[in-house]
Amino acid sequence: MSAPLAIRLAGVAKHYRTAGSAVRAIDGVDLEIEPGSNVAIVGPSGCGKSTLLGLLGGLERPTRGRIWLDGIEISALSETDRSRVRRESIGFIFQSYDLLPFLTARENVEFQLALVGRAQESDRSDELIERLELKDHEGKLPDQLSGGQRQRVGIARALAQDPRLILGDEPTGELDSETAKTVLDLMLEAQQEIGATLIVVTHDAGVAARMDRVVTLRDGKVVDDRRKGANGHTER
Repeated sequence: MSAPLAIRLAGVAKHYRTAGSAVRAIDGVDLEIEPGSNVAIVGPSGCGKSTLLGLLGGLERPTRGRIWLDGIEISALSETDRSRVRRESIGFIFQSYDLLPFLTARENVEFQLALVGRAQESDRSDELIERLELKDHEGKLPDQLSGGQRQRVGIARALAQDPRLILGDEPTGELDSETAKTVLDLMLEAQQEIGATLIVVTHDAGVAARMDRVVTLRDGKVVDDRRKGANGHTER
């Protein structure tokens, strides 16, 4: 089991310049996320949810402000060093699955292991394929799989290196309700098994209700932050 990551953001902003003006995608966010917790980030389209997730995963650097993962200020790191942190500690699950179309389900998982220097660990691929019920589909290419099966492969890839932080960007967005529930069950079970912090961007109220904490964004700012109490109800 890996040690989950603690996260802290201080005054984080991300601005983009368009032809006419600057877009404040994230605009002064202060946030702390406890290690091992699971958090939903919600809000209307265009409020900055995916931008915030990208900043947490080191895909981009903030325009201003600072971001720490377990005391390491990733916002100050070079792209090379941020890439190393992503490779070693972070698993991404995307709505679009982000699978390599010319590789089979098994090869997609094995490719991820190769990226982190664990190509020889075929037993890890076996374990993930078995746990995610992909054994009958491991030799298929992504376009031969259903949406739910592709997302299972995406989860297997994200978990391959035993990440300390799992980031999901609308991971159930293109799935029917029953498949979405199954995928979320798998993500939450995997989080507990490997020991990780889980953060999911979602429009789905059902997904958010399953998480221990719900952070709401609007216009790039945190406007609400609720945690699930001991009685199972959310509270500020």
